[in-house]
Amino acid sequence: MTLTSDFILNSKLGYTEETIIDFIINDPYSGVTLVDYLGRIIFGNDTFFKDFELDKKDVLGHYIKDLFPSGKIMEVAKSGIPQKGYVFTVNEKDFVASSYPIISDRKIIGVIARSVFLNIEDAKEFAKRMSSYEGELKHLRDIVQQDSSTKYDFTNIIGESEVFIKVKRLAKVIANNDNTVLITGESGTGKDLFAKTIHNSSIRKNGPFIRLNCATIPQQLIESELFGYDKGAFTGALNNGKKGKFELANKGTIFLDEIGELPLAMQAKLLTVLQEKEIEPLGSQATLPRKIDVRIIAATNQNLQKMIEEGLFRQDLYYRLNVITLALPPLRNRNDDIIPLIHWILHKRNSELGSKFTIETDAQKLLLEYNWPGNVRELENFIEKGIWLATLESSSSIKASHIRELLGKTVIHSKSLLISNDTELPTLKNYIELCEKKLIEKTLKTTNGDKKTAADMLNMHISGLYKKINKYDLDNL
Repeated sequence: MTLTSDFILNSKLGYTEETIIDFIINDPYSGVTLVDYLGRIIFGNDTFFKDFELDKKDVLGHYIKDLFPSGKIMEVAKSGIPQKGYVFTVNEKDFVASSYPIISDRKIIGVIARSVFLNIEDAKEFAKRMSSYEGELKHLRDIVQQDSSTKYDFTNIIGESEVFIKVKRLAKVIANNDNTVLITGESGTGKDLFAKTIHNSSIRKNGPFIRLNCATIPQQLIESELFGYDKGAFTGALNNGKKGKFELANKGTIFLDEIGELPLAMQAKLLTVLQEKEIEPLGSQATLPRKIDVRIIAATNQNLQKMIEEGLFRQDLYYRLNVITLALPPLRNRNDDIIPLIHWILHKRNSELGSKFTIETDAQKLLLEYNWPGNVRELENFIEKGIWLATLESSSSIKASHIRELLGKTVIHSKSLLISNDTELPTLKNYIELCEKKLIEKTLKTTNGDKKTAADMLNMHISGLYKKINKYDLDNL
């Protein structure tokens, strides 16, 4: 190990490379241990032995699992996936630690583990302090989200097919009024893009744009996320309370993505907000609700009318949301837009990378024959991967061979084959997982099982690759 810092090499304070390394290894506030790939302990610093009340002669050379059965070190040694911030018990004392694989020549040769907190009470105090910052951090994220949305306008929405021009024309008309909008369409069709563009083209463009994905918030937190809470509303509440998304969006737009995932109880409260234009935070002691001035844009990839029939969505809320509907067509129904989208995606990536990647005509033809179950988002993913396949060949052009490799032999189907009566279509999730499995499988075969090189080719972290290998049972490759 060589430290090249001018400060270290030329320091007049007496620090040498050896003393610096000694300070790092023998940190008095953190226990450090090192095990080999079999799990045998080969090193521990003084803090490790002291705080865990262990004797070197009883530890070195012994298996870690015999001393710390509740630890995660052997999981890391087998999978190569780091384990961060887990709790384990030694001599009836709880500790918080993290373990990381040591990789040499693309092989796991050991694990280094470090205690994050030597006292569980310190961990609890840290968690308490972090919780107190939650409201401020969320507010800052909302501001960043608002600022990042200002770059969206109709020039960023690519498509000149007849069906898509009609959608863009309607979106422009919608933007000029202040009505509630419901955007429908499959995943990856650009609902988020249209919502941001409508906001930026509206009279509210100088106000905040706040987005909430209803599918990602636990049911017990939905109400506080939407409407906020006051001080002391419940155990664990922030001392100063917290503003909800509606209050943060005041004078602007709130985008409720995946509205079909909203629980029925919250649907009733949202209906009241739409009708009364006012909110009441959890635990509020005020005699009157708080007035808000917010435009609502909602989006879903589900059939809300069918959900109404099944009792999963309120009919009265549907009519309140469905003042104006913007139905986004899937990419397979706008074939004329695929080539312009390909070149727009390439242009965007070239601008970001400072590169000059192109795509060959034969490669474009293959992309035209694909059914695009993941829509524009999937197309972007294909172009991204095509770029790194070209890069691996020291080429600046995406070729038909690259596209064939990405599609995989089992998933190269013409549109007519995909929708034929005698072909059973998989679900979108299963279809994408099949593509992913085949791509990983082919990449591992290309690298003769070299997982580090395969991870580089797939543009993913090696720990992520190990997870996928376990998921798809590809350990024998």
